[in-house]
Formats: sequence, C-alpha cells, structure tokens
Amino acid sequence: MNKSFGLARRIFLGFALQLLLIVGIYAIAMTQSTEFMENNLVSDMLREELEMSVQELDANEELQLPPSMKIFSDDPRLPTIPDHFLNVPDGFTEFFGEESSFVYRLQSGPYTYILLRDQYDFERSEKIYDLVIFICSLIVLAIGSFFAWWWVKRRVIKPVHDLSKQVRTIAATRTYQPLQMDFANDEVGELARICDNALRRFHEALIRERLFTADVSHELRTPLTIIQTSAELLEMDKAGSRRQELIERILAGCQSLKDLLNIFVNLARNTAFETQESDSVRDSLASVIEYYKPLARNKNLALNFRSEGTCSGFYSPVILGAIAGNLVKNAILYTEEGEVCVTETLSGFEVKDTGGGINLSLRDRIFEPHTRATRMHEGSGMGLSIAKRLCDRFGWAIELLDSEKGTHFKVTLLSDKTIQRLDRGSQQS
Repeated sequence: MNKSFGLARRIFLGFALQLLLIVGIYAIAMTQSTEFMENNLVSDMLREELEMSVQELDANEELQLPPSMKIFSDDPRLPTIPDHFLNVPDGFTEFFGEESSFVYRLQSGPYTYILLRDQYDFERSEKIYDLVIFICSLIVLAIGSFFAWWWVKRRVIKPVHDLSKQVRTIAATRTYQPLQMDFANDEVGELARICDNALRRFHEALIRERLFTADVSHELRTPLTIIQTSAELLEMDKAGSRRQELIERILAGCQSLKDLLNIFVNLARNTAFETQESDSVRDSLASVIEYYKPLARNKNLALNFRSEGTCSGFYSPVILGAIAGNLVKNAILYTEEGEVCVTETLSGFEVKDTGGGINLSLRDRIFEPHTRATRMHEGSGMGLSIAKRLCDRFGWAIELLDSEKGTHFKVTLLSDKTIQRLDRGSQQS
C-alpha cells in the first residue's frame, strides 16, 4: 500500500501548514508593529529635537546637535536646504537615497526647518531584530512540528493502526475472533464496534455457506450415484428400443444434474470452474432445444432455432446449457401461445418469446435472486439469477431487450473488438 500520503502525513501536513500560517502571521505582525512603533518614536524624537533647536536659535544660543543629525533651513543662520529635500512634506518622512535618512520638516514663522537623522544605526538594529524574529519563528515551527508529529503518531494514528491490524488478522482467519475493545469511547471506538459486528456477521455467513455447500454436495451426490448405477444396470439388460431411450435419458439427466451441482457449488463457494470447451454455441443451443422440445409440445408451443451468424469459438456445453436452458425454460413457462425462438448471433445468442412480457416495475431487478415475473406459475425465481451470475463469472453479458410482445433476452459472449479481430484473421488466411 502506498503510504506516501497516508492519514498520518495528511494530518501532520495540516498541523504544519496551520502552524506555519500562525507563525508567519505572528512574525509579520511583530515586524510591522515594530516598524510602526519605531517610526512614531523617531518622529517624536526628531520633532522635539527640531523644536528645541529652533528655540535655541531664537534665543541666539549655540545649537547642540548629535553627530548623526543635520539641520537645514532657509533661515540665513543655517545651511541652505538641499534641492532634493525641498519637496518633502511637513512632518516625519523616511528618505531613501544615497544616504537613507529620517527627515522631519517644520514650519516655524517665516522659515522652514528640516532635520535629518541618519538611519544606519536604526537599520542595523532593525536587521538584527528581524533576524531574531526569523530564528525564533524557525525554532517555534520546528518544535511545534515535532510535537505535532509525535501527537499525531501516538494519539491519533496509533489506535487506527491497531484497529487495522486486528481487522486484517481476523479477516484472514477461518473462525471469528472478537476484537480487543481497548479503544477509547470516540470515533475510533465506534468504528471498532462496527468492524467487530461486520466481522461477526461475515464469519457467520461463511459458516452457513460452508454448511450449505457441504450438505448439498453430500446429500445430492448419493442419490444421483444410486440413480446412475441403477440406470447403468438397466442398460446392461438389452430390451426394447423405448426402454433403451428412457435409460439414455436417465443417464443424460444424471450427468446433467451432476454438472449443474458442480456449477451451483462453485458459485456458492466462489471457486474456479473446471470446464471443457468442447462444443460450439450452435451445438449447445441445439442440445438445449432438443431437451425442452417435449415441454414446448405439451403447451402447443413452437420451439424454433434461427441463425443470424456463427458465434466463433468453443464453449462448455454445461455452462452454456445452464444459461440458455434457464432462458428457454422460462420462455416456455411464461408463454401461453405462439413460439419461443432461439437465435444464434455473431456475438452469442438471443431467446425471444411471445408471452406476456415482464412488468416494467420488475425490469430493473429481474436478475436478482427470488424475483419472479408473475405468481401464476410455480418457480423459485432463481433461473435468471443463476444465468446472470454465470455470465458475470466468465465475463459475458446478459440483458433484457425492449420488445413489443413477450420477452427478449440477449447473451453476449464475444465483444465487437473480438469479432472484428476474428474477421480480420479469417480474411488474411
């Protein structure tokens, strides 16, 4: 199983992204708030320094400015304002040029005063502060991610792993073993209880299936063997032609029952079929028609065969006989007058009758077990279900087609691509 994006990693990734977002927002907020406070403090400091300098000038006192500050003005007592500072607005401004500076402009009386403060010390302190914030953010992110991963592995994923391991172990056994219910009373605990109930029902169904198939296999094989042995003894007694014909039908019926028994057991156990692909579709259909002709004659129905093409390949007559036999038997059973027609096609075969058809309310579930088109006739409603399961097992398709009268079933054994490939092969040869 590919665990590159497992549940633990997805949860951890969510935690990490959330933590990264929080730390990033916090770092940006700290940086912006620090810069805002810095600008306000520098602005207040420059304003106070510039007002004090103007007062000293008005009092004819000597200016006392720090080395990092310079003052300019159109006052003749001070240096002239440089051209690139003439258009700075009143108040505090950051000036970015060859020498980045803090600038404060003050209008006092008829003169304009500009005080400059070099940014070098502030920029150095700001870079150190940003570096400290970045390093602290990385440390918080690393520690937070480590504890998030530990918490996810130990507190979130471990119960899920334990449950998965127990379910996998119990599912591989042939007997039911209850889960160890040492889970917390949370979503994982609820999932554990659901899995335990499902596993219990699963194993109970398996036990019933094994008992059923074992009983069927044991109980039916014995009488079938007795019938077959008796028929073989009768066959040894050479008598009239009619008696010989009946004996042959008994033997054929016994063999058919044995083959059908193998089909049902394999379907119930979901095991592989042992089939011999010996007959063509036409041969299998001919055998089915011959077998059900007496039943059709008893109802005064015509059981006809038509060919619209030859379906290529050889198939097990038992499997095809079971599918076609169920369709033909149902068609005869539910048709009161007219005919039942079996048609061979390039892709398989079709069975169509002139009976009363299938109610629209049943069309969507006609292939489900114990579904019957009508209650007027006896039956278990399993014939179409058996045909459908056999088709599904071998990769074939069976469908109910629209028909103006009666029912029309289509069985597809070969796909269109297979038919085209066979046609090309025959043309080349």
